[in-house]
Amino acid sequence: MTPLTTGDQLANALVASSLASSRAPSPTRLEPPPVPHHRRKSHHTLGFGRTPSPAKGVGMLQTLRPQNSSSSSDSDDELHPYRRHKKKRLVRKHPNKHHEGDRKRWRDAVTERERKRYEGVWAANKGIHISLTPEEQELSRHATDAGQAAIADQVSNIVTREIWNRSRLPEATLETVWDLVDNRSTGRLDKMEFVVGLWLIDQRLKGRKLPVRITDSIWDSVRGMQGIKIRK
Repeated sequence: MTPLTTGDQLANALVASSLASSRAPSPTRLEPPPVPHHRRKSHHTLGFGRTPSPAKGVGMLQTLRPQNSSSSSDSDDELHPYRRHKKKRLVRKHPNKHHEGDRKRWRDAVTERERKRYEGVWAANKGIHISLTPEEQELSRHATDAGQAAIADQVSNIVTREIWNRSRLPEATLETVWDLVDNRSTGRLDKMEFVVGLWLIDQRLKGRKLPVRITDSIWDSVRGMQGIKIRK
């Protein structure tokens, strides 16, 4: 370097140094490093400390059933046939739903087919082992032919019990059927009483309960009144 001899050279040098210092970029300021966290010293010095427990998960575990998205549920509702009546129908229809109106009620009549079948059993067993009391024997002597024929058309209690026992129903049930159809308390059943008794036994075998009393519609269906057709 050449020494500055004159005052002008010294002034120029000062101006140049000041301009150079002003144009030079300022050095970036570095942030001090963060203070390290204080670690607690473990009291166990031999390394036999308790293993830390795993972190507990937040919420419940997911089941195996996939969760339906909102889009799929909306599409299912749109395709469902009863979507429009969703608010009205509390229970959707299914094949095994019970219909109260379609349930079969107790039928208060004997069909023509059943009546003919029971009358065949009556015709094969009438007049067998008929026993009369002394009073009935005295009345039968003075009875007309129609009265004697009516007695011959009856079925005795011995034959009736033998036929009814083939159903294998309890003895108490058969006694109830006898009390329902025995209107004359003679120990014998006429044609109508015998037919209704067989019908009640068949109804009981089908799982239906015995009625409290025999209605008039049942007796009318057994008489075979013309103009009345009983649906099967």
